[in-house]
Amino acid sequence: MKNKYLQGANWICLAAFARRMFGVLAVMLCVAAMSCGGPHEPADSRPDSLTAMLAAADDSMAVNSPHVLGMIRHGMERAADSLSWCDWYLRMMRYSVQRDVPDTAALHWQRVQGFLSAQRQTPRVRGMAAFLLNAKGSYYYKLHFEPGMAIGAYREAYRLLFGSDSEYRLPDVCANLGDAYVAANDMPHAAWWYRRALFLADSLRLPDREYASLYMGLGRIYLNLGDFDLAGECYRTADAKFGLLPLNMQLYFLNNYGNYYYYKADYRGAEAVFNRMRRLLERNGMQISYEMYLCKVNMADVMLNLGRTREARRLVDEAYAYFSRIGDATAIYYCHTIQMGIALKAGDNAAVSRLLAQEDTAATIDFNMENIRSRYLREYYVWKGDYKAAYRNLSDNISRNDSLKHNIANMRASEIMIRYSQDTLKLNHQMEMQAKDADIHEARLGLYIGVLTAAALALLLLYVYTYARKRRLQLHMQLLQLRLVNVRSRISPHFIFNVLNNRISGASRDDADELMGLVRLIRANLNMSGRYYVSLKEELDFVRYYVSVESKCLDGGLDFSVSAPPDDVLEGINVPSMFIQILVENAIKHGLKRREGSKCLRVDVTVDGRDCRIAVTDNGTGFDIRHGDPSSTGTGLKVIRSTISLINHGSKRKIRLAIRNLHGAGGGVQGCEVTVTMPLGMRLPGLAGIEKN
Repeated sequence: MKNKYLQGANWICLAAFARRMFGVLAVMLCVAAMSCGGPHEPADSRPDSLTAMLAAADDSMAVNSPHVLGMIRHGMERAADSLSWCDWYLRMMRYSVQRDVPDTAALHWQRVQGFLSAQRQTPRVRGMAAFLLNAKGSYYYKLHFEPGMAIGAYREAYRLLFGSDSEYRLPDVCANLGDAYVAANDMPHAAWWYRRALFLADSLRLPDREYASLYMGLGRIYLNLGDFDLAGECYRTADAKFGLLPLNMQLYFLNNYGNYYYYKADYRGAEAVFNRMRRLLERNGMQISYEMYLCKVNMADVMLNLGRTREARRLVDEAYAYFSRIGDATAIYYCHTIQMGIALKAGDNAAVSRLLAQEDTAATIDFNMENIRSRYLREYYVWKGDYKAAYRNLSDNISRNDSLKHNIANMRASEIMIRYSQDTLKLNHQMEMQAKDADIHEARLGLYIGVLTAAALALLLLYVYTYARKRRLQLHMQLLQLRLVNVRSRISPHFIFNVLNNRISGASRDDADELMGLVRLIRANLNMSGRYYVSLKEELDFVRYYVSVESKCLDGGLDFSVSAPPDDVLEGINVPSMFIQILVENAIKHGLKRREGSKCLRVDVTVDGRDCRIAVTDNGTGFDIRHGDPSSTGTGLKVIRSTISLINHGSKRKIRLAIRNLHGAGGGVQGCEVTVTMPLGMRLPGLAGIEKN
């Protein structure tokens, strides 16, 4: 009773006849509705609203809510199809198992199973079939105490839950199997299923309240082993989560926790726990319930061992009256045992004889209850002088305890193997997790390498960009330096103009005209040297000023001509300032000055759709770098090439410079042609912020 029968803390008193009749009628109506297929075709996908209502009904049933039956009826009335009817019908059957007389819940197992078997075995249908078998196992275990039948139903429910939409119920079914094996006195399998339940709860990451109930069941198994340390540790772990448990599980826990202190012979501790159970029942309005009288009979046993026989007699008499009324033979056996103990303490051995005569030998008795009874019976047999019966009782008790010890030894060995098996599963699980961690680490490493590669490429691109920009600035600086050399080589313009104006005022007409041409040239030079780019028209005008002055210094004069498009075309084309002037100056200085006889210089400008071609041609001695003027610095050609390099940098279309000597019929050099080809519309680099004003 203390270990096997007292675990039925969910039982309540016998329901009224009218309620039983309603239960039978409701079951028949539900099955009839399912047989007809319901108002709609079954749908496998359960709507979210239905799922929420079913969960609310399950929670209400767990906390012993008085509104559960109304919720189930309402759900059955509003069911949209036959599977929805079946969902609510299964709750009705579970409610009947928990609240009603046994036979009203077990009338239609086969018809319900047949209906579910005929459906397509989807996750929803498998979950419903497992729910049915779990309720069926509870029926056999709690109401008829047939652990073998309960184990078969629970095992099938466990199998069906895999691949169902209710896999979260697996730890509950494993715990039910553990309880059934405890009832069958098969502790090794009981421990295996409870450890399996803990393993699944951990894998499914279930709430803490699931762990509380599982530790409670495992504590009861350790208690049967006589390992009070491990049992107490499990019970304390469960007690720390007591508030998370539903009412029925709280009562079940307190009943078993009180038994732990009882078997430990800590009767004060047992009294405190059973008082907790009594107060919990009173707070929930369960003063007249199976659980309350179960608490009273337990408390009577504790009072008897504390020597408070008057309280023990009152409590056991109240419990005996209730259990006699409902015909519970096992509970009556326990009450008789306590009454025998009270009678022996009072010296009323005749009362023990009367109690033994009333005993129902058909009751199923737990070995712990038999040990309690044996202690009182030996004292009774000694009083009667029946030493043979006392010896037989003692031998049976020793044999029973030896069998228990043998079972405990087997259980311990089995538990070690189970722990090894569970640890192996855990190790395999850890190995799988380590493999996944390695994959994640490899993926992260690849990501890091990719990020570092991208960063390296970005830095490389930044370096290339910075280098190109630096190179471009260097070219700008070179151009500035070239222009600075040109500026530094000039004499102060005010000084030059003052000198020339004094000469012009006292010179002849021809000299004055020559000097005025020189003044215009210098002014034009000053105007153009302050800008980097000028229109092609301005450049050609400057070249004309320059040639008009320079030609007077040549022996024999100079035949100079310019062939170019109209001025409006030339004004739309920009060239570097003094670009053509430098080419003309080089032609006069290095080609024509050393020629005797007639001297010709021609500038030809042609414009097509893409390019502007500027050719400077002379009939001088030609271009020969090997026989150049030693006094020449070559600054003009350096400026031309540096300017072209600067403009071409970063441009797709390039300025091209070509120099070739012209040959006569006899093969001798008869002049030189320098050609500059500029793409039209090309972007000329600006030097904003550093140009001269």
